[in-house]
Amino acid sequence: MKALQGVEGHVEWLDEPSPTCDVGQVRIRVAAAGLNRADLLQRAGLYPPPPGASAVLGLECSGVISEVGPGASSWQVGDRVCALLAGGGMAEEVVVDARHVLPVPEGVSLLEAAALPEVYSTAWLNLFQLAGLKPGEKVLLHAGASGVGSAAIQLCKAFGSPCWVSVGSAQRLAYCEDLGAQGGVVRTDGIEGLRDFGPFDVILDPVGGDYAALDLKLLALDGRWVLIGLMGGREAQLDLAQVLGKRIQLLGSTLRSRNDQFKADLFSDLSQHVWPLFAEGRLSPQLAKTFPIKDAEAAFAELATNQIAGKLVLVIDESLT
Repeated sequence: MKALQGVEGHVEWLDEPSPTCDVGQVRIRVAAAGLNRADLLQRAGLYPPPPGASAVLGLECSGVISEVGPGASSWQVGDRVCALLAGGGMAEEVVVDARHVLPVPEGVSLLEAAALPEVYSTAWLNLFQLAGLKPGEKVLLHAGASGVGSAAIQLCKAFGSPCWVSVGSAQRLAYCEDLGAQGGVVRTDGIEGLRDFGPFDVILDPVGGDYAALDLKLLALDGRWVLIGLMGGREAQLDLAQVLGKRIQLLGSTLRSRNDQFKADLFSDLSQHVWPLFAEGRLSPQLAKTFPIKDAEAAFAELATNQIAGKLVLVIDESLT
């Protein structure tokens, strides 16, 4: 099979041995794969896959099941699905734990479905499972127009928690408001303007760095600060008295390195609480643009501009879409 590999800071569509479909696994003929910031980091040699995971790029994909391994009888050959992966999604086929697969939601195309697993898993895990977000609590989403931000805005709206965002442009702020955000700030205008909307019960932060000190100031009593990325840097100076005085919880969170059972439990939760909302029209994929796999380098370059609202998807097999 062919697969996308990160090679010395760029990507190449190379021959790769087909993986074996083992007990409890399914093989997916890949239609499309979502592109995430983790793929940028892996291409640059900064985010290696967890031990035992495929070195092929891609943390999520959509496609059609072509083989069902022993013990994966909940699926059938021909099922249209999307999957969460620790790696391997940007390939002609992928083998995955059958518990990390969900059906393509009603009314959603395979192209759109490729943009769902990673961002909705991340948003649900960090806001609702780890931070314990409750209806009526106020949320701040940094990088609100990102793929995770787009999913998080919709989930906050669906479950009754008003949210605000920080974004990179007025156009992306308007995009977030159209999705359901109450408002927010453009970071070039100064993120201190977020004080006008706080305090916040939960902050979802993929930035870190210089945002960290302000996050502490913006959090309410018993606030939860969930750090999921370091786009702004890994070092910060914090006033720890605020952590004590406000009883703040700082939660560091990554999903890719979680074990199979954790991801299976997460997907079970998504299946019950989140996936039905697509059929109801309360959630929708935010597919910004697609690229054929031969133009993967252009897709990576576009994601690196930080100008995207929503998700980018690579088309692997156009005949399936």
